[in-house]
Amino acid sequence: MKKYVLIIIYVLFFNHTNVLAYRVAVFDFDDRLKEKHTTAKYIENSLKLADKNISVYQFSGKGNVTLSVKIMEKLDAGGYDLIIIITSDALIIAHHVIKKTPTLYTNVNNPLSLGYRTLGPPDGNISGASYYVSIEKQLTLYKRILPGLKSMGFIFDRNNKSRKVELPEVRQACEKLEIKYKIVVVSHYNELNGAAKQLINEGVDAVSVGSSDVLYNNISSFIATCDRAKIPVFSFNKKGVKQGAVAALASDYNLMTDKLVIPMALKVLQKGISPGEMPVAFLDDNLIFFNLPQAEKLNLTIPPDILEKAIVH
Repeated sequence: MKKYVLIIIYVLFFNHTNVLAYRVAVFDFDDRLKEKHTTAKYIENSLKLADKNISVYQFSGKGNVTLSVKIMEKLDAGGYDLIIIITSDALIIAHHVIKKTPTLYTNVNNPLSLGYRTLGPPDGNISGASYYVSIEKQLTLYKRILPGLKSMGFIFDRNNKSRKVELPEVRQACEKLEIKYKIVVVSHYNELNGAAKQLINEGVDAVSVGSSDVLYNNISSFIATCDRAKIPVFSFNKKGVKQGAVAALASDYNLMTDKLVIPMALKVLQKGISPGEMPVAFLDDNLIFFNLPQAEKLNLTIPPDILEKAIVH
């Protein structure tokens, strides 16, 4: 009798454990598995803190489209309860590859420009959080810092898909705000200094770089050229501020995880809500990242309310 009781207890416990155990795959298009502090690792830690029964598995597309397609196909067939994908490149691929597994995305640009029809509940089985901050908001910040801004130069990365989102919007925003603009597209970081010189020679009042690590991680390669001409550099990504950009208006990726991604993930896992029932999520408040030494070097007078709100480097 005791033997049967033990078997029943074991079966009940085993089944109960299975019910509570969730398997989540986190896929980053870029090759960052060996880095210590990444959005993917932050998501993993946050999920485990939210629910100890969540198991998280990390995957990388290593920046390769073909490899990413193969991995996503395997993940979609792998019986995961949820797939969380990172970057615009991953979202574009997932849009065509993932068919049946609930999927959330984060750290992506404007989904309307990445193949999606609506920012409302999209139906289907995919939704997520976007870091998108409108170019108009960016330019409005630049004008507050540089009141005499009449002509803006922009540098974009030819090989980054964010260019297709941001470049057309730059034209629209500049026309709306009555700012003249010049655009240079580069293919490699070693072209950045030449691009900056070209824009300066064309008479721009300031330069901004688009959302590509090739650009914002290499502002230091051309900042001296801009400094000599007293031309401030801005960035669409906060990481550019540490490289010499005066300011950036951006979403914080970890804050996106805490406020947007994790709550959406728990709804999918614990309540069985389809991602397609949830609208695309954006942070309500964007953060101002500011490089005070750089502003002082260029003799810029910064409005006090900007400094009060800014995260100053």
